[in-house]
Amino acid sequence: MAVGLSVTMASATAKAETPVRLPRDLAEALAAAQSDLEGGRPAEVIRRLSAFQGQDHALRHLLLGHAYVRQSDLPQAARAYQDALAIDGSMKEAGVALAQVRARQRQWARAAELLGQFTSPDTCEADLLLLYAEAARQLNDRRLSDLLVRKGILRFPHDRRFRRLDLALGIDAADHPGTRRAAMHLLAADPTDATLWQHVALAEAAAHADARQIAALEASLLCDPSDLVRHRQFLAAELAAGNWPTVVSHGRSLLEGPLGKDASADPGTLELLLAAADIGQQDDILAAWLDRVPEKAHTRAMHLVAARLALRQGKTKAARETLARLIEAGETGPAVFLWAGHLAETAQDWPEAETLYRHAWTFEGSPSSLATL
Repeated sequence: MAVGLSVTMASATAKAETPVRLPRDLAEALAAAQSDLEGGRPAEVIRRLSAFQGQDHALRHLLLGHAYVRQSDLPQAARAYQDALAIDGSMKEAGVALAQVRARQRQWARAAELLGQFTSPDTCEADLLLLYAEAARQLNDRRLSDLLVRKGILRFPHDRRFRRLDLALGIDAADHPGTRRAAMHLLAADPTDATLWQHVALAEAAAHADARQIAALEASLLCDPSDLVRHRQFLAAELAAGNWPTVVSHGRSLLEGPLGKDASADPGTLELLLAAADIGQQDDILAAWLDRVPEKAHTRAMHLVAARLALRQGKTKAARETLARLIEAGETGPAVFLWAGHLAETAQDWPEAETLYRHAWTFEGSPSSLATL
């Protein structure tokens, strides 16, 4: 948020209406520097005002600070504004400009202190009020930041930046009702913002409002169907709600669409689709989706799904081989050893069954105790 750079030959103190009597050479130097600044020549401003040998004035340092800001030389800009304040401690424009520099340097405590000294939340412009609220937020002063944001919403009801900061404050504090409220206010003006719908979905999830969470995720997805992450979040919510047919249907469209290659290469997305097809015993679809991933790239979840599919197809040997590969890869879950042991026992492979059961017995927890039966 840049401070206005217009400098007139009027007092920059609290009594701004009172004309300033300046020596002619200083007035001419300041006027020329102002012209250079407006013309985009900050280096010329610095050269001109640094070389000035006449009577000093806070306005000279103020313009120098503005020129350094234009050059992104924040340390020099800060020094110039401090010099201006050393000459005229009530120069509001220098105090505000220094606050903005400190904010850009992420010196939030000093920025907030200066804004509190040189601005009034009841009368300052929106940019400064927003900066003050952000500084308070960065300092984790929730009470002050909330107060300033509410002030901004009341004074500038059409400035969406205050609503967005209100949203950020809600997210920071894990205030889910507040987050939802702020997001819905913003969505009233722009219902196509996918990220806002995601914030609503998170708030609904925290409130255990599953149906509303899914609706918000679906809205987010409709706003930005090219984002695979949004598809994955929607699929996860639908699966958690037990809506496996929806997941399978959506998965078929996803894998056949422009994101199909990316979705196939994303283990998280594919695991959700495989889980839904497995729950619904949609075995033809399940087999086709498993074939999208080379066997050597199968995750643990994919191996387990493949083993269940093999058993449903009557391929006990294939199921045992799948579990064996999982165990060879370092499986540490006793349930897998128990399952593999049971299959070995069913096949009357007694030595293998005993070995697997003994392995299961070495793990802690209730599942491993079943190996003694």
